[in-house]
Amino acid sequence: MELTLEPLKVLIVDDEYLIRNLLRMRIDWEQQGMTIIGEASDAEEALEQVELLRPDIVFTDIYMPKMDGIGLSGILMERYPNLKIVVVTGHDEFEYARQSVKLGISDFILKPIRASELLQVTAKLREAIEQEMGREYELMKLREEMKQSLPYLRERFVNQWLSDVIPEDELQEKARFFGIAISSGEPGSRIAVMEVEVAVPQAKIAAPEVYQHLSEPYHQTPQTYQVQRGPQQQQHQQGQPQLSQHQTEGHPQPAEEIHILLRMVGMKQVQAFYPQDSQTIIVMDPHNRIVVLSLGADTEFANQVQQLQEELQHTLKLEGCEVDVTVGIGQWQSGWGRAFVGYREACRALDYQAFVGKNQVICFEDLVIEGGKRPYHSDAQLLQQLQFYVSVGAGEEAVLLLERMLSVPFSDVSQFRMAAMDVFTECQRAAIEQQLEGEHALNKEAVAAIFTAGHLPELKNMLEQHVRMVSDVIQAKRQAKEGNLIDRVMAYLEENMGNAEVGLSSTAAAFYVSSGHLGRLMKKETGQTFVEYMTQLRMRKAETLLKQTDLKGYEIGQQVGIPDPHYFSVLFKKHIGRSMNEYRNVNLKNENIDSGV
Repeated sequence: MELTLEPLKVLIVDDEYLIRNLLRMRIDWEQQGMTIIGEASDAEEALEQVELLRPDIVFTDIYMPKMDGIGLSGILMERYPNLKIVVVTGHDEFEYARQSVKLGISDFILKPIRASELLQVTAKLREAIEQEMGREYELMKLREEMKQSLPYLRERFVNQWLSDVIPEDELQEKARFFGIAISSGEPGSRIAVMEVEVAVPQAKIAAPEVYQHLSEPYHQTPQTYQVQRGPQQQQHQQGQPQLSQHQTEGHPQPAEEIHILLRMVGMKQVQAFYPQDSQTIIVMDPHNRIVVLSLGADTEFANQVQQLQEELQHTLKLEGCEVDVTVGIGQWQSGWGRAFVGYREACRALDYQAFVGKNQVICFEDLVIEGGKRPYHSDAQLLQQLQFYVSVGAGEEAVLLLERMLSVPFSDVSQFRMAAMDVFTECQRAAIEQQLEGEHALNKEAVAAIFTAGHLPELKNMLEQHVRMVSDVIQAKRQAKEGNLIDRVMAYLEENMGNAEVGLSSTAAAFYVSSGHLGRLMKKETGQTFVEYMTQLRMRKAETLLKQTDLKGYEIGQQVGIPDPHYFSVLFKKHIGRSMNEYRNVNLKNENIDSGV
């Protein structure tokens, strides 16, 4: 889509034919990118012509019978805000014509009409109109781009809604913009989160049979997967995915591509399961899981999701590959502002697959064994704080916080196990963040022990041990890393002490750490501040040079990175207890005594 400018349409309004003819003949309108489409002899005729011809520019005389040019301009500006109006006036009418500026008139020209003045006015008008048309064109392009991006923007809005980052008073307005029908009566929602996973053996990656089971969904939406075709493949049905020789011989498709394809096929099938259903919203969340948000009645939702899960399992089954479709369902939430609660519950129910297995539909309310009891709700703020303590190796603080988290009343062991799952998940995140490996990253025996313990005291003790163990491993790793850093910093300072520019900031930058962090590590490891340690290092070097060389004091100061002779002299005496001359004389005297001179 490109912007094409047609000649601008001009209407001339004047009760004198000679003036109208003069305006028409005075300049080459075509050369100015304009064309005169009509004339009018009075205001009434002008209004009819504007309505009929829709000009871009109107030249109007100021004095006309029945209605003058000022009155006509006021009506035209009110009806057609984008219309450009130029008032033609004489010298004796100039002050009167100035009133037209208040109406928003574009310009005015004086009689007698000169070609140069008319050319200036038309050039200015053309430039203004072209700029406006350019802005309108850009706005139209932006609207078109927004229209194309609307599905993405709608999905982004739903994910923000489910993440509780949109104020409740804005939800309804934004939902209406994206065409989401939220009930004005007693609104509510229920949410299912579906996870599609596939374990692809290396031998199966890029093998044709991995893809052939996906042919039907992709036949419906061929644009979702583009394939290479050779002449020998043209006889295949249009849109049917085929693997090229390049793909199957030496250039296998990565497993991640298969995962993406499966999720896309799963998304298409879920959308097909709810055709033309304005009460059901289907999006992909930031974790590449399919989210089904139902704004309708709660009666059949769980049964529908169960049927959908079974259909997905059947459709996405790959020969030689294990495809898992697991679903978590949150509880019914009254009020569309609480959809985020249902989403969190669905995610928590989905996480429970680690303990009940995959390929199941897990309802959040079923995680509480005894009916009628208040379900467990995790405290996101406390869990985030726990992860922070564990990730920095603050074991004691983490254990104290854990005791606080577990001090809430639990109705049964199942609720406590849900809390334990939250704690274990945060420890796992901290371990991954700190790049722990092996059993420290995932101690399966500890997990099994935590979730098979029979009573609360035993569970609390095991959970405390796990939190302390992960914290201690991270702390040990951190201390080893910090110790190694300080060793390298000390070697660096030893080598570069002669550079007067070497300081805390430059050294921290050289090792890609903050000045504050390096300063604290130096104090912790050496018992001295960075400046104290650096000064002591330079003074020791100065002592050595005084003993072993005949260098003058200022020369020694330069070699140890303190080029100011006076400042170096003061520092030396403060740290050594003698001036440089006294130190050298005493040292020389001792050497003479030792040599028997």
